[in-house]
Amino acid sequence: VCLQVRAFNGKHYSEPASETTRPVICLCVVNDKALIGFLVFLILITSLALLVVLYKIYILRRRKVFIYSCISFVTPSDEEERLLNVEPIPADALLDTYKKKLADEGRLFLAEFQSIPRIFSKFSMKEAKKNWNAIKNRYVDILPYDYNRVQLTTGNGEPGCDYINASFIDGYKEAKKYIAAQGPKEETITDFWRMVWEQKSSVIVMVTRCEEGSRVKCAEYWPSMERGAEIFEEFVVKVNSEDHCPDYTIRHLSLTNKREKNTEREVTHIQFLSWPDHGVPGDPHLLLKLRRRVNAFKNLFSGPIVVHCSAGVGRTGTYISIDAMMEGLEAEGRVDIYGYVVQLRRQRCLMVQVEAQYILIYQALLEHNQFGETEISLSELHSTLSTLKEQSTEEESTLMHEEFQRMPVYKNWRTYNAGITEENKQKNRSSTVIPYDYNRVLVRLDDDPSHDSEDDEEEEESSDEEEESSKYINASHIGGYWGTRCFITAQTPLTDTAADFWLMVHQKKVSHIIMLSDSKLDDSVTLLVSAFFLLLGQCDIEVEVTSTETTPVFISRMMSIRHVKRKESRALRHYQFLKWGDGEVPEKAQDLVDMLRDIRNSFVFSDGSSRCGLLVALWNLLDSAETEKLVDVFQVVKTLRKERAAMISNIIQATSKSRVSADITEYLNKEEKSLSTGSLITAKSN
Repeated sequence: VCLQVRAFNGKHYSEPASETTRPVICLCVVNDKALIGFLVFLILITSLALLVVLYKIYILRRRKVFIYSCISFVTPSDEEERLLNVEPIPADALLDTYKKKLADEGRLFLAEFQSIPRIFSKFSMKEAKKNWNAIKNRYVDILPYDYNRVQLTTGNGEPGCDYINASFIDGYKEAKKYIAAQGPKEETITDFWRMVWEQKSSVIVMVTRCEEGSRVKCAEYWPSMERGAEIFEEFVVKVNSEDHCPDYTIRHLSLTNKREKNTEREVTHIQFLSWPDHGVPGDPHLLLKLRRRVNAFKNLFSGPIVVHCSAGVGRTGTYISIDAMMEGLEAEGRVDIYGYVVQLRRQRCLMVQVEAQYILIYQALLEHNQFGETEISLSELHSTLSTLKEQSTEEESTLMHEEFQRMPVYKNWRTYNAGITEENKQKNRSSTVIPYDYNRVLVRLDDDPSHDSEDDEEEEESSDEEEESSKYINASHIGGYWGTRCFITAQTPLTDTAADFWLMVHQKKVSHIIMLSDSKLDDSVTLLVSAFFLLLGQCDIEVEVTSTETTPVFISRMMSIRHVKRKESRALRHYQFLKWGDGEVPEKAQDLVDMLRDIRNSFVFSDGSSRCGLLVALWNLLDSAETEKLVDVFQVVKTLRKERAAMISNIIQATSKSRVSADITEYLNKEEKSLSTGSLITAKSN
């Protein structure tokens, strides 16, 4: 390319001067400048963005420092001003007050709880923060106040030898009735037993497991039955016996100090096992039951009751609040829950740690206020039953009838959508007895053997995916004394549902069925008791009766249930009770008790509710009588009503159950060898 250059003087152009050049080089020079300009622009934009980010970080840090400074300099007067003026609640207004505070998603409960300072800054925590005590604290932010911390007096003289993460707590009227402590660490077990010894405590309440999920909550500071005894420096701890119940374990321990001769002390250790890893117990009655067990071992001459969980504030504060407020309710007929929780926070930080625990205190007191104490020891069962049969002077009804009328019905408290669809309505014998969705038995459509009985291991709530891959059957998982889903209550199968019934029996590995009717009920009963079944519907299940034993009270049949495709077979025992006609209760209570001796697993009858409910209730009462030497008819029925509609639906059945409970007592007194509690797990074989 030739580039011509001419000079112009305003009038004329000069001769062109030619110069051969390389346009590429010229273009490159131009592109370099553009690139440099672009890079400079990009650097400026990036720098500006970086400055904005740094400015934001600076602002956030200033705000964080400001917040911390506000927290650090909250004055005691500010903490007191945050508190609300909440009046004590009379006993007769407790239910209405609870409903009012629970309304609008618990807005009033939340306002009350959030108004209570987590920590009262006017109380120092200097000892807990000293370097040599840091290792003794399980959590860095949960420390005892100096003014009411438990001080050890028999240490080795080293710095911090008097320190333990524990606080004295006042009761309803009694000062220092409790010691709220963190769960012992491996490093503090000796200190814990030293505290128990020095304070002369005879009862320890442990409201946690040693491990929950994957987290260590507390060291196991007592010896196992296998080890028998353990030595912690000068203290010897020996376990004498253990009583295992579904919700708690009671250990009877002996504590000896080798420095003091002939001074062995008895210590009762009660560990509550039914507090879930997250949340609170579903039934507040369990904590009232725990309280009764603790108070039964409380000695008037012993020291404070030691209560601990992991941190010694949340569950610990909840239990202490329930115990103290129960005293107030019984003494004054009113409770000041808010005021007492404020008092607890003044004695140990974060007591009653979350709102759900605060509400649980109300629920426990409401449970007691509405229903009272319904637990009966076996030694008092006959006399109590006689009293309950006496007529009330006011309404001429028996005390038992009045108790039954107080029992909640729980009508429609859960959904039962699966049972009322057009497709499934025809599968129900009764339109009033439909299984709740949350605990209905799922019969899988795919018959994969790897899934057999897996539903029992799952959570109570079934997922939508699980329900879509299952077929409907009118049957419910029911809790037993020893755990959830111990029984299956089901209606007697209809002609169209017999195949589903046997598929359920096979999938859930049921080993016993109890039918609470004679064969005259209707023709469909023969679906359960005929001599031989082949290829029932599409489930490929073959059932054969291999032997029959008839007594005046019941018929016992041994059956073989076989999956044709898998070539799997299993033995099954079928009981048919003969002494229950058309009435609400059996002809003789003792007949039912006689059959209970041979029964272990699941059962079936008619609507799967009214009569099944009575039998399940009696079986659970038998377990309770054998294990704890007491029964609670009211609570057993109340729990069953939550799990299936129409369970124990009238006073006649309730009266019969109490009468059979008395017969069970006689049975237990006569039997030299009680039934195995392990065999009471029903609905599947282990």
